[in-house]
Amino acid sequence: MTTPSEHPPEHVLQMSPSSDAAPLEEAFADSFVLFNETTRRYMEAYKQLEEQFEYLNVKLEETNRELRISLEEKDRVSNYLNNILESMSGGVLVTDLDGNITVFNRAAEAITGRSQEEVLGKSYEEVVGLDAGREKTILHTLETGEGLASKEKDLKRADGRRIPLGFSTSLVQDADGHILGAAEVFNDLTEMKRLEEQVRRMHTLAALGEMAATVAHEIRNPLGGIASFANLLERDLETDDPSRRLVRKITEGVARLNRIVSSLLSYTRPLNLNTHPVDILQTVEEAAAFFEIDLERKQQAVEIRRMFPAKPCICPVDTEQCHQVILNLLLNATQAMPEGGTIDLEVTQASDTDGDWVIVHVRDTGMGISEEIKDRLFTPFVTTKEDGTGLGLVTSRKIIEAHGGSIVVDSTPGDGTCFTIALPL
Repeated sequence: MTTPSEHPPEHVLQMSPSSDAAPLEEAFADSFVLFNETTRRYMEAYKQLEEQFEYLNVKLEETNRELRISLEEKDRVSNYLNNILESMSGGVLVTDLDGNITVFNRAAEAITGRSQEEVLGKSYEEVVGLDAGREKTILHTLETGEGLASKEKDLKRADGRRIPLGFSTSLVQDADGHILGAAEVFNDLTEMKRLEEQVRRMHTLAALGEMAATVAHEIRNPLGGIASFANLLERDLETDDPSRRLVRKITEGVARLNRIVSSLLSYTRPLNLNTHPVDILQTVEEAAAFFEIDLERKQQAVEIRRMFPAKPCICPVDTEQCHQVILNLLLNATQAMPEGGTIDLEVTQASDTDGDWVIVHVRDTGMGISEEIKDRLFTPFVTTKEDGTGLGLVTSRKIIEAHGGSIVVDSTPGDGTCFTIALPL
């Protein structure tokens, strides 16, 4: 059996070794050279791309690192500014262009009585209100572009209490001058107003002191003479002489004028407190016991009920001055109950953000005080009694405030009156 290779078909072209293969070899060689050159160039290009990639990768890492540093710096600055904002004693409120609150610091919370959670995102009008007038708000600044500086207004706190505010407003702009919103910086002026009132009263006291000294000299001497002459006249009159009644009126008038002069001198005289730690319960009890003796002597149907804590209340006070205050309040309570009644003398302790306090309540069942009089009760020469001087309560407040405390009154006509004293422990 023969194979195809042994007998090839006649139509198959047989190449002889003598065929010209040189051009093919040259073409193959040129192609190989070209291939190698192209490969080399591709390799060089690839290497360049690799180098560029590595370079770009390094630059990207550097950029990312710089970006992280920039963001960290931005966060640090933001935190720093936020810490400054939160540490400010004044309230800071910022709104956007629509008047919605975007910033509300811790001081703003304390002043308004409202938390960040309940105000952020809400409108300024909804949170703060327009009681003081639109022209005294940042809404006016947003509308007109005009800031307000060193203005005053009243603010209604969340608890309903009204407080005086000092405030300023301004626009909030970015680096390019685009308006982003408005800001309001405000402070509670309650303490400043109180100090201003104290200064005003001090000036009043100084003027009254000068006047009192003159009054004491110019009035007391003639009064002494009038009293002496009245006593001589009464002595010389017969017992049944109707003129004796008129003479007694003169004597009573002189005595009242002397009381007024004495009260005025006491009120205007500088206080020199001699404070030392004492049990305030004992001080109040001594004053009440002394007053009860006078009630018994005058046969007045007034009962004093004590409501004292079991433990002592040690408080640095001037005992004599505190006696005067308690006696004055008990006298006022008694005079408010001409037909008799009950006085509740209550002592408690309390604490707040300002410290620990002893609280003394003097509560009567008398006729009460009208709103008109109550608002002016601690004003010199304002009194509800026909023979009153109008200086007893003013002097009492002066004594209590000199101790660092306070005295307030709560009264309803027909439902009695309660004076409350607060003294620091």
